Amino acid sequence: RPSSSPPPLVCTMVGGTVAFSSHWVPRGMGSGPGLRIRGSRDPQGRGIVHGVSMSAGLDSTPTPASASRRGALRKLLMAVVLATGMPREGSASSREQAAASSCAEGDAVCASSSSKVPKLQLGSLSISPIIMGQWQLAGGHGAYDPAEAVENMVKHYDAGITTVDTADIYGPSEEIVGTFLKQRPEAVVCTKFCCFQGLARIDKKQVRKRILDSCKRLGVRSLDLVALFWSDFEVKRYVQVAKWLTELKEEGLIREIGVTNFDTPHLKELVDAGVPVVSNQVQYSIVDRRAQNGLSSYCEQSSIKLLCYGSVGGGLLSSRFLAKQRPGRSTLDTSSLRMYASSVSRFGGWELFQELLSALSQVAEKRGVTIANVATRYVLDQQAVGGVIIGVRNSKHIQENVAALNLTLDADDNKILESVLAKAQGPEGDVYGYERGVVV
Repeated sequence: RPSSSPPPLVCTMVGGTVAFSSHWVPRGMGSGPGLRIRGSRDPQGRGIVHGVSMSAGLDSTPTPASASRRGALRKLLMAVVLATGMPREGSASSREQAAASSCAEGDAVCASSSSKVPKLQLGSLSISPIIMGQWQLAGGHGAYDPAEAVENMVKHYDAGITTVDTADIYGPSEEIVGTFLKQRPEAVVCTKFCCFQGLARIDKKQVRKRILDSCKRLGVRSLDLVALFWSDFEVKRYVQVAKWLTELKEEGLIREIGVTNFDTPHLKELVDAGVPVVSNQVQYSIVDRRAQNGLSSYCEQSSIKLLCYGSVGGGLLSSRFLAKQRPGRSTLDTSSLRMYASSVSRFGGWELFQELLSALSQVAEKRGVTIANVATRYVLDQQAVGGVIIGVRNSKHIQENVAALNLTLDADDNKILESVLAKAQGPEGDVYGYERGVVV
């Protein structure tokens, strides 16, 4: 039943033993507006859905009541499409728009998806495979209202996306997440211990103080997960700093330890030193597959999960850029879009990227989902991947994001994608190599 005032919906099955059509209409409206689900039955009698759509019914004169019912039915239609994977009868672009608007109001339809989000064990933590990314709170993504940011996190949590990614360098992000935690204290928060300057002078006292500062900003007594970022591996103090973080874990100030953008040899160095690393946060998408150059295999062997950012390229991997000319800076209007555009260049350029978007669209059309869903599912299916971090500037894409978890790509789908990926020129090397200047 929709969360608004329209009456309950009833279902009447019509048709024979082979084909069927299920017509959902508001009680008391006869053959008025409703949802029509078309399908057939297999030899075992199981229903196979072919399409779902709005049906106008016989009432040709619109009224305020019927308009209200249509609005509620439209929400239900989107919930059915996105929660079950049914194909919606209509164009790919209409599916994209439907998915983008489906959970904007954060109503009961949105909350009902929480039961469909599985959980993953990350050490002692139970996390959602889709993680709310809060990098945008650091700036570079437009103005925002902190209160709205908190409300947005609450809606995502209630939809089953119960894990948040932040960092000590993301501006006021930790404080805003802390306000969110007052409303949803069971959420899992992954933060970071980022080291950029004065690397050789970092000592044990400073490490403790910074961890306590993060606790204070988040309003917690201990941190769920702390991921170490180290900007310059030429300064070898990262192993010692990781060991000090391990001591704070043993003390109870930290529950689990991860790393961010550690390549294979340096991650191995930490593990060999006895640091109990459970995760490595890296850039990983169907365009940027550097993690496949040795890191994912090592992580699989070492029971370390990859938490992946950039999986939808900040929005590049969407219908917005399908069949479009290479965008200028005015179109690449966020820090994320500008950063991930460089990955497209290393991948093989805009022309090859268009081939990839077309392949993703072909699979999305077949599955009744969006390009971003297919791109997300591709990453989730890769070796050692535990979750994807998706920027959540608003609540418009909640149901679309959840839909990726219910999507399965078969051999034919992957063959379509691999036919384009085989032409890719890069990016080359290990993770974060270009960013560190190791790979040119």
